[in-house]
Amino acid sequence: MANPTSEGTGSTQEMFFGRREILNLIFKIFVPIQLQAATEPDITTSSGVEWRKQLLNLALVSRAFSDPALDCLWTHLDSLTPLLKLHPGMRDIDGLYYFIGDIDDPKAAKFHRYARAVRSIAFNAGGNTTHPISLAGMSWLGQQLKGRALLPGLQRVQFKDPNCDSVHMGLLPLILSPSIETVGFNGSFLSANTFHTYSLPIVCGGAPQLKHLLLEDYGVVSHTGIWGSLPTFLRPLQRLESLTLLLPNTLSMPTAFLYQLIPNLRNITSLYLDTHTGSHSGSRNSVFAFGGTGELQCLTSLELVNRSGPNVCPCYPASLLKRATSMVFHISTSLTGSNQSRQAIETLSTMKNLKTVKIVPRTREVVIAPDNLKGFLRSLSLETFEIRGGTLFAENGVCGGGLSVLIDAAYAQDGEGTIRRPLRSLHTPIWRHTYHFPPIRTLVDIARNAIGLHHLSLCIDSTWIGPNNQTLKSLMETWEEPAVPSTLRHLEIADFRTSNFEPAEYRDLARLLDTIFPNLESLTMIDHDPSRDKKWDEHWKLIEEYRRMRRSLRIHGLSF
Repeated sequence: MANPTSEGTGSTQEMFFGRREILNLIFKIFVPIQLQAATEPDITTSSGVEWRKQLLNLALVSRAFSDPALDCLWTHLDSLTPLLKLHPGMRDIDGLYYFIGDIDDPKAAKFHRYARAVRSIAFNAGGNTTHPISLAGMSWLGQQLKGRALLPGLQRVQFKDPNCDSVHMGLLPLILSPSIETVGFNGSFLSANTFHTYSLPIVCGGAPQLKHLLLEDYGVVSHTGIWGSLPTFLRPLQRLESLTLLLPNTLSMPTAFLYQLIPNLRNITSLYLDTHTGSHSGSRNSVFAFGGTGELQCLTSLELVNRSGPNVCPCYPASLLKRATSMVFHISTSLTGSNQSRQAIETLSTMKNLKTVKIVPRTREVVIAPDNLKGFLRSLSLETFEIRGGTLFAENGVCGGGLSVLIDAAYAQDGEGTIRRPLRSLHTPIWRHTYHFPPIRTLVDIARNAIGLHHLSLCIDSTWIGPNNQTLKSLMETWEEPAVPSTLRHLEIADFRTSNFEPAEYRDLARLLDTIFPNLESLTMIDHDPSRDKKWDEHWKLIEEYRRMRRSLRIHGLSF
């Protein structure tokens, strides 16, 4: 690779490498997308070393690359230790950090430069923890900063199960600044008095521009203090746009909590609730009521998580249910009987804003009969329907592996032949009862009938083309172009093939997919289930390359 700074490389190249903003955009690509999303509070899962290694290597390429690559490298931290080590006054004495001298020491230019570059930080108690700072060190930082923020450009901060008296809690007042827009707290710390009497108030007061707040704990510890403090401390946050409360296993929410909380969310646009009363009862028929029609007037997204089997959880007031745009049902028992979802469907049919329904089985052993799901698709005007896990019941000898039941329900036509349901995204389990997986023929049926569908996730058995000894060749020969071409844009598959591919199958499958899905933009493998066998993934990547090639030639009017 030629040195970008060498002479005689041409005016265009010199202009390109001299434009800092262009290089910043290029190097930003290497930063994980979760760390770039301003509304993503959970940033601990994005930590890793690969993207850091790549940016460090780019910084070593040339002088032109060095500064922008290093700035991107410092945008996210998993600990304050690397930054504090840059200050010349830092000393490690008996395992504790001390600081000597002036924080604005001329030799501390690098420290201040990268402190200004930090945009997000995740304090992970079980991972890369910040090295302990002595009380003298904390006092020195506070005195030297004189009210200034340690990280003046910080936008997001997350505390992953911090200790009540940890170094992270000591640093909290020093890192808060008006630039912070997103804060997340995870873990049992939410049940501690320190959280709702110290951490929550100081965050709400020290980050007046806060837009996104996440509170999450899957433990069973009772959070008695948070129910009373949260409505009070959120009241001054005039700019709060999204609030996520994930406390699924602490069945201690008072009946009046949501009625006290809602009036303080004046400008909220997105609300996610997984909070529950004792024994999942009380709020639906509560004597409390929301005050006026102006409450939640900015709300555009409301997702409510239900944990009462296939039924709508009574923990949420009826007046709040009416505003829901998404409903999630966590189930732990199989749905193989008849009409087990009737109560939920009847309630959901009254919710005019509802766009999304998600079914989340607890384990793979939870079996769901497609007939129990038909009502969701036939009676509700959904844009998204997802079954995240579990096993779909499929009768032996029935083509489609249960999927055809869902497609027929979602895209049933009325007497005039128009599509009644605007379903855009369908996500189905990768597992089938008795291992009866859909054949390739199922994709042809979807292309013909699922007009309006943009995203589909399903399992298939590509060894089985279809009933009656169908072949890829016969599918192509009998294909008739529908009046409205398939609208599918994104296809996710998990292949449970039982024999090796024949060489011709790669091209034949690519040809079939490009023919029946002319608007398809991507074909990827399902990656959210670690138990899935990835044996055929590389084969499908080759099929996808062939399909993209065919699509490109077709779009440009050329034959393959």
